[in-house]
Amino acid sequence: MPWRRQPKFSTAVFTTSYAISGLTLRHIGHSDAIIEQTFVRKLSVQSRYLRFHGSIKELNKKDLETFTNPDPLNAEALIILYKGEINEEEIGVARFIIDPDGKSCEFAIVVADEWQNRGLGAKLMKALISHAQSREIKRIHGSVLKDNSGMLQFIKGLGFEETTDPDDSSVRLVTKYLRD
Repeated sequence: MPWRRQPKFSTAVFTTSYAISGLTLRHIGHSDAIIEQTFVRKLSVQSRYLRFHGSIKELNKKDLETFTNPDPLNAEALIILYKGEINEEEIGVARFIIDPDGKSCEFAIVVADEWQNRGLGAKLMKALISHAQSREIKRIHGSVLKDNSGMLQFIKGLGFEETTDPDDSSVRLVTKYLRD
């Protein structure tokens, strides 16, 4: 296994404002391939479409490897796990990939359908932004389908600006400046 940088914030156990216990926020790892694939498969067709901007049922082998083994020099990926009575299950994931300029990064985020609207997306994004800032990233950006009104409202609440993608009017580009 290649050398992996130790995360700055290795594990955080927290509860949401709804006092849900048993949640853990941590970096994703290669050993999480099964729970990552299970998580994607369990997303609704709508959530998978909004997250991947297309129809998929599961991650292909290459994407699964990339998603669970992010390049420690150019990417971060965080997951939220819920410890149930029998096992731990992934209920949210957020990631970024640093752009070639080294000053900005592109993010993606998704929370399990049954866990949405409980503050988990905000916790994930705030943690992801904190990691980007620790790497001296100046700008975080992403693309959101214009029909994804919930995500657009959520991201605006975090201070992101929205513009229309000049190459695709069905996509909104969202950007947040982190440093001057």
